[in-house]
Amino acid sequence: MFDQLAYLKFYLVGLYPVGDLGGLALNMLLAFTALSISFLFGVILGICRISNKRVLHYPSVCYVEIVRATPLIMIIFWFYFFFPNVLGRPISVFWSCVISLSVYAAAYQAEIVRAGILAVSRGQVEVALSSGMTQSQAIRLIVLPQAFKMMIPAFLSFFISLFKDTSITYVIGMVELMQAGVIISQRQPDKMLESYLVVAVGYFIVCYGMSFLAGKLEKKFGIIDYETIKL
Repeated sequence: MFDQLAYLKFYLVGLYPVGDLGGLALNMLLAFTALSISFLFGVILGICRISNKRVLHYPSVCYVEIVRATPLIMIIFWFYFFFPNVLGRPISVFWSCVISLSVYAAAYQAEIVRAGILAVSRGQVEVALSSGMTQSQAIRLIVLPQAFKMMIPAFLSFFISLFKDTSITYVIGMVELMQAGVIISQRQPDKMLESYLVVAVGYFIVCYGMSFLAGKLEKKFGIIDYETIKL
């Protein structure tokens, strides 16, 4: 019984508080930290992508296309093995993962922002400009508030995907939920099926919970009126 409770604690928080944080809690910390850092850059990149200024448009397009065309695992390897050589100093495993996930997430969030802005009627921008607003004021006060409301389902869906992507960080030794399952299955090979089943259940509970919350938020903010959809 003691071993089972100890293993469950290892799945959830790793060796914390007598050691490093790990397990499912680390997956959530990685996802929240990366999303928080990447959100601002994603908004800026998304606005730059629709800018008429080439100095803003083309670099943002290159960044988004290169990152989206590169597997996340390669980005993690770059920041863990290559980037420290450029800086001349090592980077911890945790921050290598956070930076990698943030770079990856910013590119996809930029596309969400771009799509949200383009979904706002051009006529509203023209009315705002004709009323005396500058282009930056029209974007900030008219376009972005409406666009962000429409972006909420896409952002929530992407966050669920990003949370699942944190499982890839085990390849560089991050002891998150997936790595915890690998470690325990190696310690008790006869419990390998149970070990990976616990990992799957852990991911499912969190992802389903976030998906359920996303649906509640959509209804609360009136983003999707399911009552008016007739199929």
